[in-house]
Amino acid sequence: MKKLILLVALLVSSLGYGQITTYGNFKIENQEIIYQKVFTEDSITVQKLETFYKSQTSIFNVVADAEEVRFDITNLVIDYKKFQFSQVGTPTIIQSGLYTGKVTVGVRAGKYRVTMTNIQLTGDIGYKKITTNDKLTNYACRNSGTIMSPDWCKPNYLGLLDQAFTDKCQYVGKKKSDW
Repeated sequence: MKKLILLVALLVSSLGYGQITTYGNFKIENQEIIYQKVFTEDSITVQKLETFYKSQTSIFNVVADAEEVRFDITNLVIDYKKFQFSQVGTPTIIQSGLYTGKVTVGVRAGKYRVTMTNIQLTGDIGYKKITTNDKLTNYACRNSGTIMSPDWCKPNYLGLLDQAFTDKCQYVGKKKSDW
């Protein structure tokens, strides 16, 4: 009986270490929240991505080498109305926030992976005005950046940021017209 109780206790305690540390395309890695998403695109090249990112607003310092493109996103405004969120249902930090991060885009045959690290924000979080860039991890994570905060794991927080980062980083080439 004691062995059974000990076995159950070990199983239950090991489940506590298996915390979910992802939400959408966000995950926690080395106590930092990062955004990472893989896109499929036929005949994608580093040169196409470099040209595309250089033409985007809020994207600076675009540098490309043989296998990847690196750039900074600075003061990105989240257009919550574009993603059909109401003002009432959108948190003030999403409405007033400006988001900054370092992006690396790795390219392989038929796909590319966008990874944004060092995500920082400024804005009004309701109980505090963030006037200088501060790490998103400090607000979206708990326990020193080891688990996601339940408040941020909602569609109107990280879900909306996910949509905005995807919208900003997804390659949109020339669309063919039937006309």
